[in-house]
Amino acid sequence: MALDDHHKHFTGQIAQKALIERDGKILLVQYPEGEKYIGGKWDLPGGRLHVGETALEGVIREVEEEIGVPVVIEDVLVTGVNVIREDLQIFFVMYRAHLVDANATLAPEVGEIGKVEWRDMAEVFTLPFVFPVYQEMLRPFLK
Repeated sequence: MALDDHHKHFTGQIAQKALIERDGKILLVQYPEGEKYIGGKWDLPGGRLHVGETALEGVIREVEEEIGVPVVIEDVLVTGVNVIREDLQIFFVMYRAHLVDANATLAPEVGEIGKVEWRDMAEVFTLPFVFPVYQEMLRPFLK
């Protein structure tokens, strides 16, 4: 989709993320170096809903776009509000999910994602995350 009309396809200020665990590791995405504000920062795979999508359709689509592999959503893990600025707050939902094929080859979304990697759970709290509130919300679930 063209960058000029990119935001016309989103519904509201809602972000959805997937916590995907395997063998004591978490699947994370890293934004490409050089991206303004987010370059080199890490995140859980996911994104925003498009107009006309259900919440589950949106998170499944976004995660597959970013990592190149289909997922199954298990349940809602946590919700919260990310205060980016006083005039910009984004509601977020984190889901627990798993890959449809645990051995599938991961492929970062060209132009949007620089890397897709399995990282140790403890690294979630030391890596530069795009939004630190995500790290804090994950703390009770990653022990």
